[in-house]
Amino acid sequence: MAKKLPRDPGAPKRNMSAYLLYQNAMREQFKALNPGMTFGQLAKYTSAMYAEMPPAEKEAWVARAEADKARYLHELASYVPPPGYDAKGDAIIAPLGAKGRGKSGKPEKDPNAPKRNMSAYLLYQNA
Repeated sequence: MAKKLPRDPGAPKRNMSAYLLYQNAMREQFKALNPGMTFGQLAKYTSAMYAEMPPAEKEAWVARAEADKARYLHELASYVPPPGYDAKGDAIIAPLGAKGRGKSGKPEKDPNAPKRNMSAYLLYQNA
């Protein structure tokens, strides 16, 4: 798996969905009710509770998510990224052809590197 690109520490924190806001708010309460649950089981339980939630209560979480999105967009509008970061605060990737890589994108081979051992077939063929 590829490494996650670093973000500018001064960049605005991204907005959260209604489900993530619910999950973060209810995690400690659900942990107290079910102390033996693993992290995965707790996530499944939270998901089930969110799915069974009445629509009126869900709308309250959606409204909080909309408010968080408005906060993020407001902060993003006034954010000036430092050099090396894009407008959202993510690091800009160097092109693949740079930094010791050839045209194909593979690392260049060291000409002083030792040769690999010969297979039995190559030894037989050369004899």
